[in-house]
Amino acid sequence: MRKYLLLFLMLSKLVAVAQESQYDYVGAWYIYNGFFKFSNKFEVFLEAQSRNYEVFSNTESIFIKPYYNYNLNENVQFGVSTEFHRHIAFATDPELKTSEKEFRTALQAIVAQPLKNVSLQHRYRYEFRNFSSVWSQRIRYRIQVTVPLNYKITPEKGSFFFNTSNELMVNANPKWEFDQNRLFMALGFYFNPSLNFQLGYMFISREDGTDQRLQVFLTQKLDFRKSKK
Repeated sequence: MRKYLLLFLMLSKLVAVAQESQYDYVGAWYIYNGFFKFSNKFEVFLEAQSRNYEVFSNTESIFIKPYYNYNLNENVQFGVSTEFHRHIAFATDPELKTSEKEFRTALQAIVAQPLKNVSLQHRYRYEFRNFSSVWSQRIRYRIQVTVPLNYKITPEKGSFFFNTSNELMVNANPKWEFDQNRLFMALGFYFNPSLNFQLGYMFISREDGTDQRLQVFLTQKLDFRKSKK
């Protein structure tokens, strides 16, 4: 009972802080991550996001990105994506909003490093971005650490975990320059081993300023393998 109370108190506190800070435009990202395993080697990852400049209003962007992944082994994965993004410029008046479409292809490699009960992950990503026939490219590196809180290795229903990461993004074309850095931390809860929820906070730093975003994740893992040996 206490672990459910802890999760409820954390959720309530983060939402309350965000609501109190809406004047400063603390926003929120609502995220669905789906992992669909079809064989030991091939997996499809589907991510859908709705991002707001404010917690419950003022849309920032929406997108969907499927990744087609190949597992070299249990710790190394390669993937390629085809993505559609719609970016909306900030405006307090909905009638003044303007939007821009982006089509993106990305190549990535994920390297996992199990360290006793802690999971350490490196993600390397190279993006080809197209805005109205204008091309650009970006390099991204993310390091992520996941720490189990009330289980050792395999999560069960009612398990909690702590997740934190830092991601650096650098524009590679048309010129080399710093794009942004994203520092993230969250508390996660397993409804069951295949479905978990995370509530977290992200601090984004850019050359022209900073952003604060709540992160609301729903992650689902489905296994369609005929044989799971």
